[in-house]
Amino acid sequence: MPVTRPAPSFLFFDLETTGADPAFDRPLQFAAIRTDLAFEPIDKPVVWYARPPTDCLPHPAAVMTTGMLPDAPELEGGDSEATLANRVHRLVSQPNTCVVGFNNLRFDAPMLRFLFWRNLLDPYRHEWADGNSRFDVLEAARAYRLLAPGALAWPTDNDGRPTLRLAELSAANGLTHERAHDALSDVEATIDLARHLHAADPALWERLLAARDKRQVARLLDAADHAPFLHVSSRLPARVASASVFASFGQVDDNRNRRECWDLRFDPLPWLDLDADAWAERRFLKNPPEDAERDWDDLRLPIKSIHLNRVPVVLPLDALERDGVAQRMVIDRERITLHAEHFRTRFAALRERLVGALERTEGDLPPQPVEQALYAGFVPPGDRRLLDDWWARARSLASRVEAIDHARGLMTMRFADDRLAELVEGFVARNLPEALDATARRRWQARLLERLRPGEDGDDESAGGRDFPGLRAEIVRLERDERWSGEQRALLAPYRDWLARREREVVSLARG
Repeated sequence: MPVTRPAPSFLFFDLETTGADPAFDRPLQFAAIRTDLAFEPIDKPVVWYARPPTDCLPHPAAVMTTGMLPDAPELEGGDSEATLANRVHRLVSQPNTCVVGFNNLRFDAPMLRFLFWRNLLDPYRHEWADGNSRFDVLEAARAYRLLAPGALAWPTDNDGRPTLRLAELSAANGLTHERAHDALSDVEATIDLARHLHAADPALWERLLAARDKRQVARLLDAADHAPFLHVSSRLPARVASASVFASFGQVDDNRNRRECWDLRFDPLPWLDLDADAWAERRFLKNPPEDAERDWDDLRLPIKSIHLNRVPVVLPLDALERDGVAQRMVIDRERITLHAEHFRTRFAALRERLVGALERTEGDLPPQPVEQALYAGFVPPGDRRLLDDWWARARSLASRVEAIDHARGLMTMRFADDRLAELVEGFVARNLPEALDATARRRWQARLLERLRPGEDGDDESAGGRDFPGLRAEIVRLERDERWSGEQRALLAPYRDWLARREREVVSLARG
């Protein structure tokens, strides 16, 4: 009898975390609401908390932002990271799920990938398998601001610059948003925002949603005649509506999901006077200035990467026909047409320079702690099966005693991927430390001291570091920073107390 898949749904979600680095920081709160495609809830909301792991100290700025101290009752009574990872992984992996958030493609989605990686779960499958996909309401809002500005009231910050912060958008448009930086409240606000955008221009919403299919994106970018297209991105300056017209070089390396594209605001012909070495030198200069001709020596190479599998906002050039779009982008359409013709006629020479520049500027990733080494390569299929089978058995266990014994079995496994032995040891140490033998326990204790208490005791010179000395220095800096409210800075005193207690715990653990 055939298995019936669930109907397509959106899973709106949000995370509150220990900090702003998806590779290093950890989720502390996960909230989600599943809706149908008309944004009506079809399941009860979920809100899950996790305890801060021993090897990751919450940043005080994150505490001030969320209002959650590391020893808050909801966190101390929360899940282990492994339990949270398992619950979230099963939720986002339900077939026909489109996982949606606000700025999730740049922050929450990679945060989930690293959560799953550290906890031995498949970091990618939930994004594409079984009819699944992902979408970002922030990127949709940025596109609507350019293409359908009547959809919302668009707020500005204190300096008069446009802002797309969720709290400000909610306030300007009367959206449901009881408490910013509470995960469930942010989810509710994101659903309300998506509902407003869709109602204002359903056809635009569907065009943006279609980019979940990377084959459609590829067809637009890989046109045989190098046809120009419109691209909207936070990487482009707000003064030009975060948009420009591009032409694609096609696939230029082994990454099938990446396209390098030329910004057609800039004439490609002068760049042919520079060789590949000069292109490489220009690749990472500052943003293109207002007056490219006058500031030629400071002009960054006008190339932008577009990833087919990140739901980019890319539209055919006829989007410029919408009222006021070209004016908001501050473009000269005749110059764009001329530059597009130069790109077509000199494509081979331009592509040769680009390939040479990429060869000179792209190399291996620098050495990283194994928990941050997700992008060093895919886990081999055989290893993936071993880990999936281990998790399938783990989900059926009835007691911690059984779980500890199961974890000991995990520690004896042999993997082809040389990252996994250390990753497994860290996973067991965080979640089932009773399963470590004496040698593994000593290794873990040494890793904790090396990461959290480097150098001489009392060295407070590593401001900005995510270790005890660095965070003590960061507290001192933040106490003087008047950009934070008095209420927010008042959290620093109890945070300092918690940090001192955690340091004593780590030292005691290391001494056995």
